[in-house]
Amino acid sequence: MTPEILSKLRDLCRDEAAFDRLQEILADRIQPLERDLTAAQFELNRQKALFDVITRLRSPLELEVIFQSTAAEVRQLLAADRVGMFRFDPDAHWNDGEFVSEDVDPDFNSAMATKIHDDCFGDRFAIDYQKGRVQAVPDIYSAGLSDCHIKILSQFQVRANLVVPLLQGENLWGLLCIHQCRAEREWQPTEIEFVTQIANHLGVALKHAELLAKLQAEIVERQQAQHQAQELNQGLQQAIVELKSVNKELETFSYSVSHDLRAPLRSIDGFSQALLEDCVEQLDETGHDYLRRIRAATQRMGQLIDDLLTLSRVIRSDMHREAVNLSQIATQICTDQQLAHPERQVEFVIQPNLVDRGDSRLLHAVLENLLTNAWKFTARTDRPKIEFGALRSPPQEIGDEPITPSTYFVRDNGVGFDMTYVDKLFSPFQRLHSVSEFPGNGIGLATVQRIVHRHGGRVWAEGAIGQGATFYFILTTEETGT
Repeated sequence: MTPEILSKLRDLCRDEAAFDRLQEILADRIQPLERDLTAAQFELNRQKALFDVITRLRSPLELEVIFQSTAAEVRQLLAADRVGMFRFDPDAHWNDGEFVSEDVDPDFNSAMATKIHDDCFGDRFAIDYQKGRVQAVPDIYSAGLSDCHIKILSQFQVRANLVVPLLQGENLWGLLCIHQCRAEREWQPTEIEFVTQIANHLGVALKHAELLAKLQAEIVERQQAQHQAQELNQGLQQAIVELKSVNKELETFSYSVSHDLRAPLRSIDGFSQALLEDCVEQLDETGHDYLRRIRAATQRMGQLIDDLLTLSRVIRSDMHREAVNLSQIATQICTDQQLAHPERQVEFVIQPNLVDRGDSRLLHAVLENLLTNAWKFTARTDRPKIEFGALRSPPQEIGDEPITPSTYFVRDNGVGFDMTYVDKLFSPFQRLHSVSEFPGNGIGLATVQRIVHRHGGRVWAEGAIGQGATFYFILTTEETGT
């Protein structure tokens, strides 16, 4: 009650005893109101502080700014000597840490950047704080604290201590510490509740900071990956340019070599033929045999040159993918073989309506090489049989054509081969049978492999001596897609 009010009441009440009694009655009535007013004012300030913290959480502020502003507001509202945010070292099992933010009365020392080690905390208390424990100590010297705990607090001139956990999700990130240094202090329930609410909101900020750090790390990682991809693309573009240049040079070289080799070969073959025709009387049978061998060798070399150029064109030619009816191609090839060699009777079994996606010209070359090989290697079989089919997978639709992604095969009952040497089959000029037995240069299967690989597929073979051979191919593997 103000002195002015008391003076007016004294003027109205001449009886001194009555005045004293009136004063006591008014004091009893006013004191609860004053306490309520003080509590209401504290609650108002508390709500304002909480509102400010929440507002900062919604703003794009750094965690350090949020900590510093919150520490200042809490210290002012609680009239404390120090408010600080203590962070545990992530790799120290909650036994080591330091204050990373504080607001402190100038009369007392700063606790910032002071390394703190406590052998007991991690094993004895961390689990409790992780579950939300709050420590409110009115006087550190009479609260039964351990000597090491008192030593740690006393170095910061602490007399009364209020500590609540700072949780980042479910992880104990650190502690929110309220220090009273001038004297002991009995912490009120409303103060403890307020500090706990502040700590909860700071926990949200910690979680946001964690998510933001992960997001920023992911952005940096993606930017680095994008930069690496750009560098790889640039390198790839450069490699493509260089490869085109090399291919152009290789093509020029191939045709140049072909032309330069064909001229002397034609001369050798022509003069050998002239010798056989014009000097027949001067040469004995041995000379005739030598000349025939020379001509055969030159003609074989000419064929080798043609085969090399064919293989080169297969590797470098552009591809045009479309729906291709493999059954029709196989039927035409087998029909042509039968018409060209009417003296042979071969049973052909061609599975109908096998359609896949690829370059029709190159796929024709695949089937032509495989089927003519089967024709060739069944020449000495009593009842030759050649099959073309597929081990079917579930059908798909590509445009208006029914597409059956399959493992295709060409099978024959010819001479077969020894599986010991299967790895040599698809290498250029590697043969498992002599030219005298079966003609050829060993380039056909190498061509098949190159074409199948260009379609993103693979090719392999199975066989046994005297029991025929089966060649399998897939045009598109699962890894490469269509």
